[in-house]
Amino acid sequence: MSLVLIVFGAALVSLAMFNKVPQFVPGRAPAPRTGGGVATAQRAATPPRLRLVDARLTEQGRAVFTAIGGSALIIAFFLALSGL
Repeated sequence: MSLVLIVFGAALVSLAMFNKVPQFVPGRAPAPRTGGGVATAQRAATPPRLRLVDARLTEQGRAVFTAIGGSALIIAFFLALSGL
């Protein structure tokens, strides 16, 4: 339980600190080959990836994420001390 709270709290606090969230960018399929001459350039396929984009949080939103994430980290700390 404490590990789940640590991951949850760390994610919220890092979101508030860096104001970035991951965004999925789908890959691009390779262009189909048509007839083709000798020197035709082919577009390479790109794999799907994640990129970081702005979260556009307000100061109040950052404060909420910091408070909830910090509280989750404190609860995880005390749960770990108690042995649960």
